[in-house]
Amino acid sequence: MPHEAPTPAPKPRTRRRRANVERILDAATDLAFEEGIDALSMQRVADRADYTAGALYRYFSSKDALLAAVVVRVIARLKARVAAASADSPGPLQTIVAQADAYRRFAAEEPHGYALVAHLVGDPRVLLQDENDARAVMEAVVDALTPLAVALQSATDAGALAPGDVRERALLLFTGLQGALQLRKQQRMAPGLIDTDHMARAMVRSLLAGWGAHADALEAAFRPLDA
Repeated sequence: MPHEAPTPAPKPRTRRRRANVERILDAATDLAFEEGIDALSMQRVADRADYTAGALYRYFSSKDALLAAVVVRVIARLKARVAAASADSPGPLQTIVAQADAYRRFAAEEPHGYALVAHLVGDPRVLLQDENDARAVMEAVVDALTPLAVALQSATDAGALAPGDVRERALLLFTGLQGALQLRKQQRMAPGLIDTDHMARAMVRSLLAGWGAHADALEAAFRPLDA
């Protein structure tokens, strides 16, 4: 049986470049988390990372490119959370519910990362002027939603949901969760009215029911969340 050649280790120069990129992204992420996207500038990130602003341009061509890279990295963390949450789900409906709940927990446990994504998605301003940078973020969002679309298709194929456009349904679940969870900061002002965890789960349940999921199947899919 032929043996595959081992993958060569990265060259020292490549390793250094990767380490430098991570260092810059860490500094940019910390600044964005602490002060918001509007506070991000190449000079301020350079100061935090102990670089000159000119040196940053060897790694990122513009502030837009840097911001896009920060957001893409946050979305990658979200995708990993979603994958881990649904790895052991016994069926497609349970997978959908677990993935949606992973996003709810991401918002609660990584509020700065969630806020960064929410700001970029929800702000009416065009925050990324460069089309390539904006496309990179959109591609990361679509990539993160792909497992949800796959689970929706599996549920449809199994007869647990009525036929429909799974990509549209994945976006509806994402935007519905986004809207519900953005009320979290208002929760303490109206504790008897706003419960974002309940609202997020109720929204997911309502959408799945509207797409044809039976009540008993939904009950079973949500049961692990109450354990």
